[in-house]
Amino acid sequence: MDDDLQYPDHFIDRLQILWGEGFLAAGGPEEVKEILRGVELAGKTVLDIGCGTGGPAIVLLRDLGAARVVAIDVEAHLLRHAVKNAEKAGVGSRIAFQLVEPGPLPFEDKSFDVVFSKDALVHIPDKAAIYREVLRVLRPDGVFAASDWLGGENTATAPEWARLCEVGHLKLIMATAAETEATMTAAGFETVSTRDRNAWYAELSCHELSQIEGPLRDKVVKAVDEELYTHWVKVRRALSDALAVGALRPTHLRGHKPGS
Repeated sequence: MDDDLQYPDHFIDRLQILWGEGFLAAGGPEEVKEILRGVELAGKTVLDIGCGTGGPAIVLLRDLGAARVVAIDVEAHLLRHAVKNAEKAGVGSRIAFQLVEPGPLPFEDKSFDVVFSKDALVHIPDKAAIYREVLRVLRPDGVFAASDWLGGENTATAPEWARLCEVGHLKLIMATAAETEATMTAAGFETVSTRDRNAWYAELSCHELSQIEGPLRDKVVKAVDEELYTHWVKVRRALSDALAVGALRPTHLRGHKPGS
C-alpha cells in the first residue's frame, strides 16, 4: 500500500516538480557532478545505491561517461519510474535497474570500479555493514563517492529537528561526520573524507520553500491536492529550520579501497 512506502507516488510527484524529472533529492545533475568531482568515470562500471527514479544514474552515463551503471533500490515502484526516465533519456540499455532486499549487496566481490549513492544511505540503520559491503564489491583502488544526510552535534537536542521528525514521514537514521569517518575507516577505506554541504543547502532550501509557496504552488496542488500541499509546506519549513541550526547536515563522503 502507498502508506507503507517512504516514497509514494504523490511524494515523487512533488519532489520531481521541485528538483526535476528523475531526482528525489536536491541539486539535480550539477550536485551529482559535484559529488563525483575528481573521480574519472570514463569506461568504468558504477553501482548506484538507492537510485530512486533514475536521474543520477542517467547523469553518470550521459554526462560523466560511465560505461555501465547497475542501479539498485528497495522500492519496486521507484524502479518503474527509473526505467521510464532512462528510456526517455536514451540510456536505458546501459543501466541495469535491480530491485534488492535490505541487507548484503547481491553482487560478487570486486564487481565495480566506483560505488555511488545520493542521499539514500540515511535510510540504512547499520552504517558499518553497508560500508563493509561497499568496500567488498569495489575493485582494488576503487572509489566510493556519495552524499548523505548527516546529523550535527546538536541534533539530539534541537527542537527544530524534533519538529521535522514530528511533521515529516521519512525515517532518517543519521550519524555525525566524525562518526561517519570513523566507521568508514574501520570498514577498511583509505583517505576517508567528508565535505559538509549544510551552508549550500540551508540557503537553497529557503529558495525552494519560496518557490513552493509561490510560482510552483498551483502546479504542486494540481499534481497532488490542497491537503497534501499544505502539509508539505509545513515539512519544508521544518526542514529549512533544521538546516538553519545545523541539526541536519547534507555531506559528501569519499573513500578509496586499497590497491591489490
